[in-house]
Amino acid sequence: MRPIDPRPLAERLQSIPPFHVMEVVRIAEELESQGVDVIHLEVGEPDFPTSSSVIDRACSALQSGKTRYTDARGIQPLRDALSAWYRSQGLDVPARRIQITVGASAGLLLACAATTNPGDAVLMADPAYPCNPRFVEAVGGKVHWIKTDIASQFQPTCDALEIEATVADRTLMLAHPANPTGQAVPSAELERMIQWCLTTNRHLIVDEIYQSLSFNDALDSSLAISDQHFVVGSFSKYFNMTGWRLGWLVIPEYALEPTQRLAQHLFICAPSFAQEAALSCFEPQALHEAEMHRRELKSRRDLLIPRLEAMGFQVAAEPDGAFYVFVDASGITSDSQQFCAELIRETGVAITPGLDFSESLPPTWIRIAYTQPADRLLEALDRMARFIHD
Repeated sequence: MRPIDPRPLAERLQSIPPFHVMEVVRIAEELESQGVDVIHLEVGEPDFPTSSSVIDRACSALQSGKTRYTDARGIQPLRDALSAWYRSQGLDVPARRIQITVGASAGLLLACAATTNPGDAVLMADPAYPCNPRFVEAVGGKVHWIKTDIASQFQPTCDALEIEATVADRTLMLAHPANPTGQAVPSAELERMIQWCLTTNRHLIVDEIYQSLSFNDALDSSLAISDQHFVVGSFSKYFNMTGWRLGWLVIPEYALEPTQRLAQHLFICAPSFAQEAALSCFEPQALHEAEMHRRELKSRRDLLIPRLEAMGFQVAAEPDGAFYVFVDASGITSDSQQFCAELIRETGVAITPGLDFSESLPPTWIRIAYTQPADRLLEALDRMARFIHD
């Protein structure tokens, strides 16, 4: 038997923290294998199906042989469709500035690779989606965490950036709205931070994968303020195409050619049949379904929040969009990870401990995804109430 290979792996692997929610997922799988009815409120994935018009177009693309490499930038009709979609929102985003990517994750990685040198730092709000710092670290950068709180809607402020930013901080990354909070960047602060990046010659990356799932009609894309930064979009959330792995990156003019050249080497292209299928997202049927789903999510948010507050959870703020509510359970528990593990074992309700999203908040925060129909949400709330009050 050969001994274990002593060759060391990259040091970055040693610093990757565990996903604490995976313990909840493990217990959920164990319980479901035993026939327990688990209500999944832990996964950041909409429960709505992909539009049948998109599926039909994918089948047609596969049957007609559209399974080969495409232009590394993405097929021209899809880039044109996205440009027209932005135009319908009053935004001028030429198709040549749109790079189709393998999900939003590839867009974030590409933007980080295009803007970050080894040793550079990226300013990022705490709490944040736990994969975002990994993209920075993968290209040799470091994360400069900006602590936030309820008062700033868990988003950084320009005043904080002016105080805390160092010469090493070459990029600011924002999420609009954000995971895990569902909070968008307030419009006045967004404009100030965009101008700050321009004035101080820093890059800006704005993750807008939930922007179309906003519940505030006045919530605009950051592109309404400036076109001199990177914007990440996705077909996963609004169009319910998580497993299709399709997103896009809007690239500013100053970075366009080299960033697209880098994409050729990193990814070759996004899945060809998925690109063809996504053309149907901009047709009336799929757009109507997506809008109905957005309204349904708003209704679920409004159903969930008052009942959570009645149980003793403190809701940081009413989410502006996405499908998450971020709550402080300090009135119920001092350890959200233990609470989540006990809750699923006792009730079958799966929710996510906040440790996955923050290095500075106390371990009492929890993310709850309202990615179940109203009747299942009510059932989950009843189970949680009994667990808390028994």
